[in-house]
Amino acid sequence: MNANLNVCPNCFQQLPSGSSVCQNCSFDKTKYTPNESALPLYTMLNSQYLLGRVLGQGGFGITYKAFDTFKNKIVAVKEYMPSDYSNRSGKGVYPLSDNPRAEQIFEHGKKSYIEEIKTLYQFENVDGIVKVYTHFQENNTAYLVMEYLDGSNLKAYVKHRGGRITPKKAGEIIIKAANSLMRVHSADILHRDISPENIFIMRNDIDVKLIDFGAARKYIENSEDEKSVLLKPGFAPPEQYTRKGNQGSWTDIYAMAASLYYIVSGTVPQDSMERMREDKLVPLNHLCRDVTPQMAGAVARALEINYTKRTQTCQAFISDLESSGWNAVKTIHPTSPIVPVVPNDTMKRLICNVKCVSGINKGASVNFYPGNIISVGRVRECNNLVPSSEMIISKQHCIIEYNQSVNAFFVTDLSTNGTFTQNGTRLRRNQKERVEPGAILFLSREYIIIQLNTFYS
Repeated sequence: MNANLNVCPNCFQQLPSGSSVCQNCSFDKTKYTPNESALPLYTMLNSQYLLGRVLGQGGFGITYKAFDTFKNKIVAVKEYMPSDYSNRSGKGVYPLSDNPRAEQIFEHGKKSYIEEIKTLYQFENVDGIVKVYTHFQENNTAYLVMEYLDGSNLKAYVKHRGGRITPKKAGEIIIKAANSLMRVHSADILHRDISPENIFIMRNDIDVKLIDFGAARKYIENSEDEKSVLLKPGFAPPEQYTRKGNQGSWTDIYAMAASLYYIVSGTVPQDSMERMREDKLVPLNHLCRDVTPQMAGAVARALEINYTKRTQTCQAFISDLESSGWNAVKTIHPTSPIVPVVPNDTMKRLICNVKCVSGINKGASVNFYPGNIISVGRVRECNNLVPSSEMIISKQHCIIEYNQSVNAFFVTDLSTNGTFTQNGTRLRRNQKERVEPGAILFLSREYIIIQLNTFYS
């Protein structure tokens, strides 16, 4: 791929001649407003990575969606750029000239950023941790190349669902995140920045990833008057507020429990330093009717102000959550084909069926039982049903489940171009929408149709 080609800055497919709208993902380049401090679209880094749109920006850097022109795949590239101590000149990133301490902080931060990236390479085969591919230095700064994650962080995920989620779903997410964190702790590494912003939910609504291991924070935390940039009030325990604080696995566990408290209640826990003066943290079962005292107790033990009394390890935290009722909901991974098991008894059983009634694969169908989940999309390797292999269908277009107690299907649209009801209403993206048995759905276009039915067998 050539940097001068007219490609989509979101999916990197060729744009039609004279058009700014991508036919593959519908991204409109003319409506994209780039971050003023970011590198321009189509900047080539390390003679390999073609930069697309900005994915996000924090206090320590800017993350871009990018295309690896050597390996022909989309990646994420994070640029070290501490906003309080540097600015951009041309393509370069330089310490602020009007701050006498900026150069020292900038250079030491960059060095620490690179060193901590190296420690993360050992987790490249751990599914629950964002994969780091490589790093390099250019433009007077450092760059981290990692896997591109398609989904949203837990904070945005909860916001899109009304500001809180059910205890069962919250328990599922946090237990998965804690299992990944346990692998990190086993290598004597702390995350030190656990929060809903750094727990990532993949688009399939099942896979959970830990991101942003605070690589640039190591040096800055050594300065007492600079440490505040490291902390997220409500999620950081008191030992993180002082460089002499005794930090360990219990430090990350406090933040993980605070994240659970937040996503279930919709309320950020009282800041730990305020709790030191006067502890007014409301028990979780007082905020949420569907949280039992036992469940709230497991969270409270992980939110102890005194770290010696706090839940000490990820294994203990997970065990406490599970034994008190926060058990993760068991679901069937949508990328794994579902093969219904025929009951041994002679009683009739309800079968759910999704069938292609129009499109290239007309007549194809899949059966599954109530409570299971199936995936529909254009790629056969990661879906149970493929209505069409056309690019207008997303790789994983939607997931479908059936709730027998209410006699209804629930469809979660994951697509770029939309899933529509028969009357033309587009289903809300990343949200479960109720669909009655017998209904038909249009996938992106009116000629690609699936129908949802049930029958007894």
